Amino acid sequence: MAQHFLDRRTFVRAALGSLGMAAVPLVPASAAERIVTDCRGRRVALRSSQRIACIGGTITETLYALGATDRIIAVDTTSTWPPEALHDKKSLGYMRMISSEGALSLRPDLILAMNDAGPPAAMDQIVASGTPVIFVDATPSAEAIVGRTRFLASLVGAQPQGDALCRTIDARFRALADWRATHPLTRRVLFVMRMTGGHALAAGTGTAADAVIGLAGALNAGHAMQGYKIVEDEALIGLRPDVILTMSQDADVIRAALLADPGFGLTPAGRNKAIIAMEGERLLGFGPRTPQAALDLAKMIASQPA
Repeated sequence: MAQHFLDRRTFVRAALGSLGMAAVPLVPASAAERIVTDCRGRRVALRSSQRIACIGGTITETLYALGATDRIIAVDTTSTWPPEALHDKKSLGYMRMISSEGALSLRPDLILAMNDAGPPAAMDQIVASGTPVIFVDATPSAEAIVGRTRFLASLVGAQPQGDALCRTIDARFRALADWRATHPLTRRVLFVMRMTGGHALAAGTGTAADAVIGLAGALNAGHAMQGYKIVEDEALIGLRPDVILTMSQDADVIRAALLADPGFGLTPAGRNKAIIAMEGERLLGFGPRTPQAALDLAKMIASQPA
């Protein structure tokens, strides 16, 4: 349990250096060329950021929060927050199924992509086109949220807004730490991405689901696995989940399949029908909303039968 608990000092370190809130206009989008080093160590020459294509809901959410809404011309389908993003902006499709022709046809002057965007061949074609592409770190951690926020703020010349946003993120992490200090959790939570061939595709370590379960203060029942694995009935019983967590988008289908599975009925979660859900990008995106999402998740887990 101890290794999954992030105390207040950890959260404070995640936002050290945050400055006071200040409302100032963004610097002009067009400026002299500058060199930006992305998370892959690539040095990218950047002249303008007036027409930004966002590949990754975390990027979209952060740019909206920074006040760079008008510079965004297109988003991918994981950009579920704010809701108007998918309604008002052109669609790039799913972030791991990007079409190079589709993205380039929109004539962006900057493409911001999460490091796990794909497919690799399409991303290579976009990079080869000469359009500036900056890959953004996708690490699911409290520290990385602050790092991404500051990095994206620097790209659009919104450092004061970035500092203010980091202060808000820090305050919410403090609230999470305070709640966890008085509500220790011992529940084993298993995140199920989807059902495959009648079996759960569950999250192990090295996943955003594992990280957010840890932020909430619970134990990932799949911690002995690496990445996502299909869990058959006998293995599911052995994992002994107290609670099943899934995305709200697929919750009804997953709930029905699990409750119809005799093996699941032999687990603590099955006996108590303890299945909870949260919107996917809010749960797994590790953007500015994550500390509040983790607090809400912790409360949801605590409300389930022991």
